[in-house]
Amino acid sequence: MEQQHSFLEIIQKAQRSLDPYIKQRQEAAQIRRILASHLSSHVHQNRGISLPRPLSLVGTGCEVDGTSHGVRGLQKEYLRCVRANVKAKAEYDEISRQHQRRLEDGGRELKGSSSIDGVASSLKCFIDLVSQRQMHERLRIIQDYVDVLAQKPAATLDHLDPQMVLKDVEALPKMPSEVLNGSGPIKDPAAVDLKELVDQLEKSVLRAKMLLQREQNLLAKIKTEDTTITRDHGTRLSAVGTTRSTLINWIESELSRAGEGNPESCSLNTSSPDKRGKHFIASELLLIQRQYKRYTKARESLVTAATDLSVLPDAPVAEIQSSMESSELYCICSGMEITHPYLEEMISISNEQKAVIQQKSHLTISLSKQLKEANQGLDRLADESHLLPTYPMSAVRTQRNGPEGPVSFGDEISNHQEPDSSSRARAWMYAAQSSSYATGAIVSDKLDEGRTTLNDAQRVLLELQDLLGLEIRSGDRSGTQQSRDIWAVLHGNLGVIKADGMD
Repeated sequence: MEQQHSFLEIIQKAQRSLDPYIKQRQEAAQIRRILASHLSSHVHQNRGISLPRPLSLVGTGCEVDGTSHGVRGLQKEYLRCVRANVKAKAEYDEISRQHQRRLEDGGRELKGSSSIDGVASSLKCFIDLVSQRQMHERLRIIQDYVDVLAQKPAATLDHLDPQMVLKDVEALPKMPSEVLNGSGPIKDPAAVDLKELVDQLEKSVLRAKMLLQREQNLLAKIKTEDTTITRDHGTRLSAVGTTRSTLINWIESELSRAGEGNPESCSLNTSSPDKRGKHFIASELLLIQRQYKRYTKARESLVTAATDLSVLPDAPVAEIQSSMESSELYCICSGMEITHPYLEEMISISNEQKAVIQQKSHLTISLSKQLKEANQGLDRLADESHLLPTYPMSAVRTQRNGPEGPVSFGDEISNHQEPDSSSRARAWMYAAQSSSYATGAIVSDKLDEGRTTLNDAQRVLLELQDLLGLEIRSGDRSGTQQSRDIWAVLHGNLGVIKADGMD
């Protein structure tokens, strides 16, 4: 039961898939009549007659529109060829009619001359006979060639049959018998004349020209592909060399600038040393590793190209002449053999440069680590010290490039490179010098104040000595002082004091 059920489902699915393509007999006949009328209206729009023959066998009486703007692509090319074919057939028919008239005129003249001049010379008759035989021989040769061409596949009547041309196309519904019978008179295949054979010959020539052009295009394409394949090794070698030199220059420049710092970032990041830490160094190392991987891949491609040069490329197509292949391969091999002696030296030089780059990267990394530690120590001391905030170094003083240029070689190098540690050391040096200058100024001020105080003290002492009456004798060697009484200035004039008091 299950098998029958599955079989019924399969049949139903097949019926559903075939329903759009299965029509009744009346519907199919209606569709065929509509298609026939549509084709006849497009081929003979002016006369309104049905198709006399297939479209591929166009006669001289067929009219083809020369200004068909709506046609594109292969249809436009086909119409152009049809117009050329119709024109050639018309010219051929005109020439044939002229030739036939000439032959008829010649036969009439010959008959007239024979009737008038019954006694003609035997020499003239012999010449006419020879010319007729030659003409007959030429016509026989032409007929033989026409028969040979008629046996070719392109000259057969069914070669351009739509069924043969469209055999790979999806099948269409068959045309009704009344439409096929009314399309045109049926010709007897035995009644083949010279005109049809010439038409077939022209078609075969046109087809041969098209095939020849296609083969020429194919040959040119194969030659261009061969030249691109042969030149690919040289271009690859030059591209790899250019990439290698560019990568080496870039890595050297990046490594030389790895230990340097931006002066603006240094001045801004003195208070925050953790902003450019391990993450920055890790990102830079990752970038250098990526660039080095690309460089190694380029070197590997160079080595593979050098090893593949010894193998000659095979001929892509057998129709290309062997002489051209041998000459091109010889030129390629001779051009590539010139670079063979230099490949080993280039590989050794690349290995040496790789070692030098690795050493430079190691030194750069170690120096960057030491500079980082030194900068961290300087930052810690700067946070703990009160000297730098008291005596900061201005930005104008760091750029000591006046109209006379840098002062010394160290200043010039610092102006070119601007290392972080040297700028911080200069800040400490400037702060120490400023502190020493300030301390010296304070000490000199204190000394001046001491001298002034000492002079004031001496003056006060002299005044006290004068008040106390102590005099130092200048002639006394021992320097003894002579004491005087404070009342000695009165010299016994007490009455004067009394009189003054009474007054």
